[in-house]
Amino acid sequence: MRSAFVVLGLMAICLTSSAADLQFLTPAWQGDTVKEIRAIVGEWNGAHPDIQVEILSQAWENIDDFMLTSFQGGQAPDLFHQDSVMCYEYGLMGFVEPLNDYLEDEILSDIPDKFWSGVSNGDTIYGVPFLQETLVIYYNKTMFTDAGIQLPEDGMITWEQLREYAIQLTVRDTADTVTTWGLLSPLEQRFWWVLIEQNEGQVLRQYENGTWHVEIDDAAREAIGFYTDLIVADKVMSEEVLSYDFMSLIQGFKTGKYAMFSYGCWVRSWIARLARGALDWGMLQVKGPEEDVTEADPQSIGIYSGSPHKDEAAQFLEFFTNTENQARLAYADWLFPTRQTALDRPEFQSEEDQWNVAYQWLPYARDVKPHMFGFFAWEWQSFIPQIELVILGKQDLESALESATVQGNQFLRRMGLQ
Repeated sequence: MRSAFVVLGLMAICLTSSAADLQFLTPAWQGDTVKEIRAIVGEWNGAHPDIQVEILSQAWENIDDFMLTSFQGGQAPDLFHQDSVMCYEYGLMGFVEPLNDYLEDEILSDIPDKFWSGVSNGDTIYGVPFLQETLVIYYNKTMFTDAGIQLPEDGMITWEQLREYAIQLTVRDTADTVTTWGLLSPLEQRFWWVLIEQNEGQVLRQYENGTWHVEIDDAAREAIGFYTDLIVADKVMSEEVLSYDFMSLIQGFKTGKYAMFSYGCWVRSWIARLARGALDWGMLQVKGPEEDVTEADPQSIGIYSGSPHKDEAAQFLEFFTNTENQARLAYADWLFPTRQTALDRPEFQSEEDQWNVAYQWLPYARDVKPHMFGFFAWEWQSFIPQIELVILGKQDLESALESATVQGNQFLRRMGLQ
């Protein structure tokens, strides 16, 4: 979800209160979410005059640089909201306080192990996961009906059905110019990583000695090839997957430029707001050849190891991520809470705004990103550039994956991971 905010980063605002004992940094940017965070912090401050919290805001696309600069300068906020994987990475760097001694059994048992493992190094916990999602395929119901497409009742479609629908729904004018693309799946949204997981493929392998290696097996090659073929062979998906504008994507879905697109379930809020009932839309989930998996893209909150107020920060963290507040935050952000006691609330299974549709796929949701230190750096500097060359028609998939293997292992050696 983080990359959508590149185009909306300017919407991020600085939310401040009076002089505070604690600083809490968040990249939250959607209006309802910002209001809910303000309300929760306001309630805390009203009840704790001796532990006041100041809210700081930073756009998603800038938050990593901001945090690293702040850590290295010894001036980081006491608490921060980030992708779960970054809490883990910052923890390994020594910048995040281990939370084991601060967490009660209640929250440890209320959040599934799959989320704790994403913020942990062995038994050491570096963040509290509090938000999750499902990566879905949004589709234009009218276009599907007009094309005579009959969907499975449960909304679960196979790889081949997704391809067939995209081919059937791609429209070209007399000059062979595409007027409607069957599908748009932005590269950075990691639908292709979901496909790899669904096919039980492997790109990164960790040896028993702890080292990491790029070893791309046939199942992963098949999954990546399915994704790139939608562009280069089937020509039902645009090269816009490499560089797109979020608002243009939503408007394009509204106006019929895209019959389907993949994104996190939180985008329902934007479709509902912009379509204003003028668009009949729904959600689909792709089922895998070997396993049903979708992306959870979990978010967590950590505590700066250099904070002089770690005990107070832990108290606020407990309050901010309790059942009531997790439910409030998740609902405002059109995401799902990680705590089961929050997730059990009826609003997350309501038919209104299709909460129930996104909810039904949560059992398949997990973080599909490999749990490797430096994952984002490796992915964007040595792996994705090779996939981009395939999409642009400058390299075939076999050559690209061979280069990704060689360059990727060189990168991991430079990172000290081999």
